[in-house]
Amino acid sequence: MILIWAVVLGLLAALVRYGKHAFSHLASIPLRYVWLILLAVVLQIPLLRSPTGPLQIFRIQQALFLASFLLLLLFVWLNRHLFSVMVIGTGILLNLIVILSNGGYMPISPQTLTRINPDSQLEEWEVNTHYEYSKDAILEPDNTQLKLFSDIFIIPVPIPVRAAFSIGDLIIAIGIVLLFLDYQPSKFRLLNPD
Repeated sequence: MILIWAVVLGLLAALVRYGKHAFSHLASIPLRYVWLILLAVVLQIPLLRSPTGPLQIFRIQQALFLASFLLLLLFVWLNRHLFSVMVIGTGILLNLIVILSNGGYMPISPQTLTRINPDSQLEEWEVNTHYEYSKDAILEPDNTQLKLFSDIFIIPVPIPVRAAFSIGDLIIAIGIVLLFLDYQPSKFRLLNPD
């Protein structure tokens, strides 16, 4: 959810910066192999559309979800000439490390779920299950690896949709906004093939 807001914020920032030329400017950003992102999103849909249930019944959806990260990282490598894409890649890699450390799902605690679902009770959230329509597995904080980097943050109250996000998601969101602004430090040379 935070990534959708990042796209909206990025579009608004581009409109403010470039005015009536914003969309032609966005079209001129030298992104390569954008179809890899689209394919990665398609591979994530089966898990994101799965209801609550024991983790072991979502093995195929989980495998497709993990495969999507390979496509996203390939996209980042092929676009490493753009600083903003490297920022996005940092967030993707951070999320992947947390996901792999926790059995192939992004962990979310019952406590976080009661914060984004204020009408619920803590005991309603069964651990070791898939949290409906998400990439998350409900895990106890004590059984979560790299807990600080899991879905522990909540989208602030003024935004009408309640959702959790990770530090990796926040880094990806920053990278998306920088991409829409076409931000490129003048001395950026890290892995720059050009």
